[in-house]
Amino acid sequence: MPPGGGEGRGPGMTPFRLLLVEDNANDAALVTAELEQAGYRPTTWRVETLEGLRGALAMDGWDLVLCDYRLPGFSALQVLAMLHELGRDVPLIVLSSQLSEEQAVTLMKAGARDCFSKDRLTRLGPAVARELEETRVRRERVRAEVDREILARASELLTASLEQEARLDQLVQLLVPRVADWSAFFLHDLERSGLKLVALAQPDSARRTLALTLHQRFPLEPQATGGPAYVLRTGTPELVPDVRERPEPIPADAAHPRGVEEMGLRSVVNVPLPGRDGALGVLSLGTLGERTLDRVDLALGQELARRTGLALENARLFQEAREAVRLRDEFLTVAAHELRTPLTTLRLQLGTLLQRSAAHHLDSEVVARLERSVRQVRRLGTLVEGLLDVSQLSSGELSLMPERFDLEELVAEVLERYQAEAASAGCELRQSPRRGLWGTWDRLRVDQAVGALISNAVKFGPGRPVEVDVGKVGGFARIQVRDRGIGLPADQVERIFERFGRAVSSHSYGGLGLGLYLTRRAAEAHGGRAWAEPGPEEGARFTLELPLEKETRE
Repeated sequence: MPPGGGEGRGPGMTPFRLLLVEDNANDAALVTAELEQAGYRPTTWRVETLEGLRGALAMDGWDLVLCDYRLPGFSALQVLAMLHELGRDVPLIVLSSQLSEEQAVTLMKAGARDCFSKDRLTRLGPAVARELEETRVRRERVRAEVDREILARASELLTASLEQEARLDQLVQLLVPRVADWSAFFLHDLERSGLKLVALAQPDSARRTLALTLHQRFPLEPQATGGPAYVLRTGTPELVPDVRERPEPIPADAAHPRGVEEMGLRSVVNVPLPGRDGALGVLSLGTLGERTLDRVDLALGQELARRTGLALENARLFQEAREAVRLRDEFLTVAAHELRTPLTTLRLQLGTLLQRSAAHHLDSEVVARLERSVRQVRRLGTLVEGLLDVSQLSSGELSLMPERFDLEELVAEVLERYQAEAASAGCELRQSPRRGLWGTWDRLRVDQAVGALISNAVKFGPGRPVEVDVGKVGGFARIQVRDRGIGLPADQVERIFERFGRAVSSHSYGGLGLGLYLTRRAAEAHGGRAWAEPGPEEGARFTLELPLEKETRE
């Protein structure tokens, strides 16, 4: 109980914290009796000096100030000035034995909520009821705005990066001192089957040091009946308005409660950070001295913990996905390198056999089979090179080795190479009339890109002609490949250019889904672009643009 005060008793009485600025003990007793008569149970702290008033106002939680108009050395106007100076949102009612109308007007203009004579204390009950209700509504509105600000800022921090643990330090700072005197995040430590303190906000360096010392000296016991470990184990949020009223200390070691008392701990809130497979950790809030936490603070803690838990879960999934992609790319690189050597050997051997079969006039069926084998080995080689290119792109940009060549001639070479494949699919490959279109590009990359477009057209348009047009549009050379196959849904025109992306099932159409991805990356590496669009009537049209040299543009 505050010094110099008293506490009324009675069932059904409304409690509140009263700061009474009064130098007359008898008048103070009359005020307390009148409040009890009106149905209130005030916890009263009486002060008689400005120094005592300043000390009392240093503590939060006052609901009302009742002040005599004139005291030895100061007046109610100076009390109002101190309230404004300290920024305390506490209503003040002035009581006086003699108070002129002019003085009352001056006090009301200065911020007093009411003024009346001590011989009319029957007005006190209704006046207190009005001020307590208005203060409650005002504080709820202010607190709701504070909570919105905290949660909005927390959302900004949590969405700024998927590297979340670095953000936890900033999150706990949001709560101190507006909501709590300290705040901490504990994360589940799987190796130790307990909790690890990862972030702590406590402005007072001595108290922060003491809190860290207590945590190190008394690790949280997994089977504790309360506290962060209990909340982690059960998933049940905890609100303790006064830690001194706990049935048993946490932990049970006698030195721990002494440390808690030295730190001045009063209230705590512990809420779990929800995860997909259970609690990821615990968010703790605490107050010191007379300040206490309530269900409003518990609700804020739960919402902040929910958002933090979701962000941590997303960060974990992101890390797992990134690691899976790294392992996949590493496997593709190793596999592609391991496959390249035997495929090269096999291609050379098949080429030698094919040459000898022609020289020795072997059976035409044998020759046909050898030719098909050569095509399949070449196809496997293309897939392997694609995997190596993807691995290279994962670690940096696509490297180029530019040289000057005729683009139409290169397209004709690619078409010649795909004649056998197109014939087996029933496709006729048509190229626009050649006029000569020279430029400086990476021959191998452009060859791969054009080959991917033609192979794609043959695969998805069997039995139909494939038209290839090469021309110049402004400062760019343009290659267009059009098929009359199954068509291209409008919502898939970008997806098919993604790595391993496809618009149809891989069970129906083979391939790794890398050709168009590498085509676009090759175009972009040259400073050009590649895109697709549904055909005017049927099928699809793919376009590859490459920048021309300056003199060619002119």
